[in-house]
Amino acid sequence: MTKKWLVSMLGAAAMTVSAGALAQSPTTGFYIGTEIGNTDVSGADDDIGFKLLGGYRFHPNIAAEVGYGMLYDKSDVEVTGLEFVAVGFFPIANQFSILGKLGLANVEVDTRFGSEDKTELTWGLGVQFDVSRNLGLRAVWQRYETEDAVDYLAIGATWKF
Repeated sequence: MTKKWLVSMLGAAAMTVSAGALAQSPTTGFYIGTEIGNTDVSGADDDIGFKLLGGYRFHPNIAAEVGYGMLYDKSDVEVTGLEFVAVGFFPIANQFSILGKLGLANVEVDTRFGSEDKTELTWGLGVQFDVSRNLGLRAVWQRYETEDAVDYLAIGATWKF
């Protein structure tokens, strides 16, 4: 009984891995991109935010990314972030992937009373559709774990070199 169970589990794992291998894009290298979306600060207030990013995809499923974003600018309060994240891609179709982000962000809050910055954890989930070999479109939700939780829901585009 245990032998059949083990063979079944190994077979299921092999099918899962091979389906991802068939669906993944073979491109690696540098990319740049931009995102625009809605930033929500602790559910109390929201604003339009944007982010510029660049990264290096050194494996079809793993990339390192740097981004700078103007997340919130309203009522004499400005929130910006500089982030360094690892991005994992899980291909589920020929040009379609689920992505996950995990890293650190230096979040700076400027008010008329002063400025404060802290390095915090950031993580997110999203999807990416590769329109062509170079152009990718993505939708991402990202959380910045600050004292007042900052959520960023955005759409964007990336260009691979």
